[in-house]
Amino acid sequence: MTTILAIDTASNEIALAVAVDGVITSSATIDGGHDHSRLLLPAIDAILHRDRHALTGIAVVRGPGSYAGLRVGVATAQGLALAAGIPLRGISTLEAVAAAAGLPSFIAIHPAGRGEFAAQEFADGEPAGPIRAVQPEALRRVALAGEGAGALGGLEIGPETRVRAALGALLPAFETASAEAVDAIYLREPNITVPRTSREALKSPAN
Repeated sequence: MTTILAIDTASNEIALAVAVDGVITSSATIDGGHDHSRLLLPAIDAILHRDRHALTGIAVVRGPGSYAGLRVGVATAQGLALAAGIPLRGISTLEAVAAAAGLPSFIAIHPAGRGEFAAQEFADGEPAGPIRAVQPEALRRVALAGEGAGALGGLEIGPETRVRAALGALLPAFETASAEAVDAIYLREPNITVPRTSREALKSPAN
């Protein structure tokens, strides 16, 4: 029996899905907020009924998306796969959106912070351009799908729908035994703010 777990932490919500013998049997979302690192493993244990040993593979959504969420999700997927000696496969957030949307030609989007979206053109289900940061105004009156697309007149695809599509798209990849490096995709590096006390220390003359 094969049991594949899919992890999607590209959004504030943590989304998980499980496939047994090639059939998606369950999925769930929980509000991760800014605490993915504390909530992800308990959520995985819950959907697996505390039987991680049953896993034969792990799929993970690589991004773009929430920087902190992706870092936790991809690292957790890597750690679980390495510890169990099972294959790991990855898919971009926007490719997962495309798998869920099933549209011939459109732009897949995902919130990218700073009021922008990560956007990528797709044609016949395949990427037709690079991932780029786009303002919402540039996305009006075009075919859209993804998280936040509903407010712009497009097809809204939430985390649970996305993780199920990601798992379905990746299932054939587990039929091969080849190793695959899976790293997070970030649209941009995060803003790193120096704490106020540290800034004041930096400004102080050396003793």
